[in-house]
Amino acid sequence: MSNKIRVLCVQPSSMSARFAFLAIAVRWSLGATPRPTRLMIGPHDLEPIGSEPAFWRFALRHALTGQSFLVTRGGHWDVAASVDGDEVHAFGRKFALSQCLY
Repeated sequence: MSNKIRVLCVQPSSMSARFAFLAIAVRWSLGATPRPTRLMIGPHDLEPIGSEPAFWRFALRHALTGQSFLVTRGGHWDVAASVDGDEVHAFGRKFALSQCLY
């Protein structure tokens, strides 16, 4: 697997989009749906990697702040990833951000 990661900023365009990840977490926890194996986020088809509690933390942050950072590598998304200044913690490693485009 490549050492390069991609950091995507997700800003929901509606209230339903803001709470979409939370709805997935609730349905998953209640056993109404199995663990999500693939999620389409914009043009990206990603396989979430991480535990149910990590997904809950991500979903709650996304719902409360209305913005999230997704860290992906290949077709995988680390739901427990974090961005701290110019350093990204994801996939069990630390990555330095070398280029940021806004």
